[in-house]
Amino acid sequence: MQKTNKVAYLDGIRGIAALSVFLHHYLLVFYSAFYTADLATSHLHGLEITYGRSVFSVLSGGYFPVCVFFVLSGYVLSRKYFLTNQTEVIVSGAYRRFIRLYVPVAFTMIVAFIMMKAGLFFNVPASSIQHSEWWFGNMWTFPHPLLRLLTCLKNGTMFEGDNAFDTTLWTMSIELTGSFFVFAYLALTHNTRNKLPSLLLLFLYCVVTYNRPMAAFVFGISLNYVEEAMPSLAPRRAGIIAALFLIIGLILGSFPDSGDFSGTLFGHMSWIFTKATHWVHVSGAYLLVLAFVLSPRLQRFISLRAFRFLGYISFALYLLHPLVMGSLSCYMLLHMYPGVGYNYAALYIFLVTTAVCIPASWLMAKYIDDPGIKLSKYVYNRWFKKA
Repeated sequence: MQKTNKVAYLDGIRGIAALSVFLHHYLLVFYSAFYTADLATSHLHGLEITYGRSVFSVLSGGYFPVCVFFVLSGYVLSRKYFLTNQTEVIVSGAYRRFIRLYVPVAFTMIVAFIMMKAGLFFNVPASSIQHSEWWFGNMWTFPHPLLRLLTCLKNGTMFEGDNAFDTTLWTMSIELTGSFFVFAYLALTHNTRNKLPSLLLLFLYCVVTYNRPMAAFVFGISLNYVEEAMPSLAPRRAGIIAALFLIIGLILGSFPDSGDFSGTLFGHMSWIFTKATHWVHVSGAYLLVLAFVLSPRLQRFISLRAFRFLGYISFALYLLHPLVMGSLSCYMLLHMYPGVGYNYAALYIFLVTTAVCIPASWLMAKYIDDPGIKLSKYVYNRWFKKA
């Protein structure tokens, strides 16, 4: 039981990753030059571009924290099976997974639809001030929203990655597919020999087919073997290795999402990263999570109450924050910008947006996400659990 309870620290990692996505989208909306490196669209005389080309940009990563989510999912979804070696764990997880994801996703899309019909999104006029027309200005502008909503609720989002109602929803089809990818691997290798070599072959297949998301799930499964080998590793040596992996993982996580790494630390090693551009974030995410698996000190730090709280609201925060930014944040900009200037308005809006998103995410986690988890368990226990 002590070994099982250790996973509390994973919630802390998940919470930080969700906060990173929140910061990424805020900067992409208000200071998009940090991503595009276009000086003509800068609001800070190029300072956001300097930040975006530095290693500190890992604090507001986009694809990197998503890769962390995928690695964590591969680890968490397989961990209980590795501890028990019971196929019941696989069956239970597989039956419950869709409902667990679908309930908060469907709620988010319905809220976005209602906001569209009520005219509560102001991203189109605000994007011309923000210089984010190329991305943010195109959201919530599609025709026939009711028909699109029904399509998304039926299969468009969970199976095809349609993110029309929320920019973050492109990951849901990957998360669902990756989850069953994990369950299938566990079921097919149950009580068989050479599990680790088969996992290595699976990873090589992902590399050959350029399937980075599934490779992240494979990385997550492999962490169980690391955890099994932990007792044979001296604590001091494990701590040193963990610190090294953490630093390397964070540096790799700062690789620009745009893929243009000229003028960054990676530009000095272009002969390496030109060929491996698409694998940098996945590798960094694996090393980051691996560092926490290896280090009890890191686990204790990331298990602090504040981080665990972020972990509790992480899924809700991940889903809700684009809706808040497209409505409240943009509305405030349109009314504040003429009076106080852009940067003062953006700072105040960031504080208000954060102050709204945190409690709203807690409410969604408590009254939507938690009931969704309970519903998934009820459906499994009532209809599908082995007699």
